[in-house]
Amino acid sequence: MGFNDEIGKVVNWNMPSVDMNDSLKVVIKKMVDNRTAALAVTLEGTVAGVITDMDIMSCIDNGLDLGEVKASRFMSSCELISDRSAKTPCVQLDAAQTVENALGVMSRAGTHHLLVTGEGNKEIGIISILELLELAIS
Repeated sequence: MGFNDEIGKVVNWNMPSVDMNDSLKVVIKKMVDNRTAALAVTLEGTVAGVITDMDIMSCIDNGLDLGEVKASRFMSSCELISDRSAKTPCVQLDAAQTVENALGVMSRAGTHHLLVTGEGNKEIGIISILELLELAIS
């Protein structure tokens, strides 16, 4: 593995998600159970955004009740880029992109996680910067 390998080889295609109306307490439990720092946020089964550990920390820092605050309040709203235009596109890449390209996109976007789309945008996964860096040095 290295910089020129495709990210689709290591993407978690069983990406955990939460509903927009789930509380941040539910979000934290799902993150802990899945040992991940980012989750897709869905609305009626469609990806509507991403929520990360840093979003949770912001809520805690503001002294808000994790059992009351909904994921929709702290998530980064986005639409998957597809053959139709997206008003708020997600930071995402196709599974065939390389580790090097993914790290570049993350750097420019200032994010630690990317949504990854498979063939025909039917599969959606997520990859973290740590997973990419591991690939880069292996």
